[in-house]
Amino acid sequence: MLSTLDRYIIKKFLGTFFFILAVIMTIAAVFDVSEKTEDFSEMTATFWQIVTEYYVNFVIYYSNFFSGLLIFIAVVLFTSRLAHRSEVIAMLSGGVSYNRFLRPYFISGTVLALVALFVNHHDPARCEQDPVGLRGGTYPRAVLHRR
Repeated sequence: MLSTLDRYIIKKFLGTFFFILAVIMTIAAVFDVSEKTEDFSEMTATFWQIVTEYYVNFVIYYSNFFSGLLIFIAVVLFTSRLAHRSEVIAMLSGGVSYNRFLRPYFISGTVLALVALFVNHHDPARCEQDPVGLRGGTYPRAVLHRR
């Protein structure tokens, strides 16, 4: 059973992770759009097809690819925020052992690792394919080929 402290740390840690993930993926998508604007204009694919068939897979693939680094960054940022507000000192002086303090980190890390493994093994070809033909790949739908 999770205590109030566990839920607090897990909620704040996962919130920090998903915020960092959203920021990094937004920046990556903006750079990718600016790099591929000319390629998009030469295609018969609609805006909706590009967003749903290319950028959804783009975000899933790169989120999973960078998840280890982003988890590390989230741990550092979140723990430094706890230390800055003296919450770590309060927990340790309140009788919480260091191992007990780290338990929510391990729970969160395990959950994120399981999600990454599921995404990595569920259907990796779906995220690595090139549905709109940007890298010269083929896609079975006739609408998505270049003009």
